[in-house]
Amino acid sequence: MAKPAAMLPILLFLLSTSSLALSYETQETKESRDNPYYFPEERFSTPLSTQEGKLRIIQRFSEQSHLLRRIENYRIALLEANPSTALIPNHYDADNLVFVVEGSATITLLRKENRESYNLRRGDLLRVRAGSTAYIINNDKKEKLYIVNLFETISVPGQLQAFFGIGGQNPESYYMSFSRHILEAAFNTEYDKVRRVFGQHQEGPFVRVSEEKIKELARHASSSRGGQSHYEGRSRGPFNLYEQRPTYSNQHGRLQEVDANDYPALRDQDIAVSYANIRRGSMEAPYYNSRATKVAVVLDGTGYFEMMCPHLAGRRSREEGEQERQGEEGEQGRQGEEESVSYQKVSAKLSPGDVYVVPAGHPFVNVADEGQDLRIVCFEINAEDNKKYMLAGRDNIFKKLNTEEREIFFKESEREVQHVLNAQRDAGLLEGPKGRTEGGSEGRSDH
Repeated sequence: MAKPAAMLPILLFLLSTSSLALSYETQETKESRDNPYYFPEERFSTPLSTQEGKLRIIQRFSEQSHLLRRIENYRIALLEANPSTALIPNHYDADNLVFVVEGSATITLLRKENRESYNLRRGDLLRVRAGSTAYIINNDKKEKLYIVNLFETISVPGQLQAFFGIGGQNPESYYMSFSRHILEAAFNTEYDKVRRVFGQHQEGPFVRVSEEKIKELARHASSSRGGQSHYEGRSRGPFNLYEQRPTYSNQHGRLQEVDANDYPALRDQDIAVSYANIRRGSMEAPYYNSRATKVAVVLDGTGYFEMMCPHLAGRRSREEGEQERQGEEGEQGRQGEEESVSYQKVSAKLSPGDVYVVPAGHPFVNVADEGQDLRIVCFEINAEDNKKYMLAGRDNIFKKLNTEEREIFFKESEREVQHVLNAQRDAGLLEGPKGRTEGGSEGRSDH
C-alpha cells in the first residue's frame, strides 16, 4: 500500500486537473447564460406529454431579454409523435407555420368554408391559420414524426393557448367549462350526452390509430410535389423546402431558401424559411440580414455560432464606467466622456433542439463540428425586402468598392486589400476554422 507522502503529488495533480475542468465548464455555462440570444433545450416547457408523443414550447423570447421584444409575439414549438399516432383535434389562438423535420403525416384542417387534408412528408411547409381546428396523424408504421412549429400569437402577445373540443381530464374539453343549461340549449339534448361525447376522452392528447384508418384518411389527402403545392390550384397547401433549388451548394454543404415569391402562403405572416446543411468541419460565410430577425432551430448535429452584438457591448461599457466612477467625487470624472463604438461576441455550442436568435443587422456565423454535419432550419421574421449581405467569400459585399474607395478607406496597400478580399474563392458555405489546406475550391452561387 502506498504511503500518504507518496500519494500527495498524485492527489494534488488530480485536484488541479479537476479544478481546471470545473473552471472551463463554469466559464462555458456562464457564456451560455449571459447570451440572451441562445435558448438551450431546458428553456422549453412540455404542456402535452404521453408515451405516444409530446409537444414542447419555448419560453417567450422577451422573457429572456428586452432585446428580443421585436419577436415577442412568436413561439417555437417542437412536436414529436410515435408511429401510427394522432394528436387529437384542437385549435390555437395563433397562426402556425408547420415544418416537417422527419417522418410523414396526414393533417386535416376544419375551416369555416370547408375541410382540407394534406399528406405531409419530410421537408414540407404548411401554414395553418389561427382558429382552424386541426388534427395530425403520423402515418408511418415505423418512423417517428418530428415537426417544428412557428406560432405567431394573436390574443395575448407571446401567450400561446391550445383549445381542445374533445377532451377529458388532460386535456380538458372547452365544452365542459360552459354552464350545463347552455350546453343543453346549444346541442338541444341532455347534458350527460354532451358530456359523454366531448368530455370523457381518457387517452390523453395522443391516440393510436389503426393502419386501415390511416390508409383511408391518406387516400383522400393531397400532397406536395417537386416543391410546388397541388391542391385544386391553390397555394395554401404544402410546399417542400428540401426540393427547392439551392441558393448555395458545394462540397461544404447546401443552403435552400423559400420566401413569399415561392410560397405565397408565407406573405401574410411576412416570413421566409431556409434550411442549411453544413458539412462536418465547414461553416457558413459570415453575413447579416438587412431587415429580418432570424429564429434558428438546430435539427441535427453539433457545432457553434458566433454573433457580434453592439447592445451587449454598450451595456458592458456602461457597467465598467459606473464601477470606475464609484470611487470618484462629484461630477469631475464624468466630464468629457465619449461612448465608443464596440461589439461583444456572443456564442454558444449548438446541439439538436437548441434555438437561437439573430437580430437584423447583426453579423454572425454558424460552424459545424468536425465529427458530424450541422442541420438548421431558420425562420426569417420581417422578411419583406430583406437582403442578405455576405461579409466573406466570393460575394463579399466589400468587393463592390472600387479602387478609389478602397484607397480612401483601407490603410493597407491595394495589393494587400485585394489579396484579403479575393483569397476566399468559395461562396456561402466555406471550409471551417479547422483542417484548412492551401487553396480553395469553387462553390456555386445561384443568386
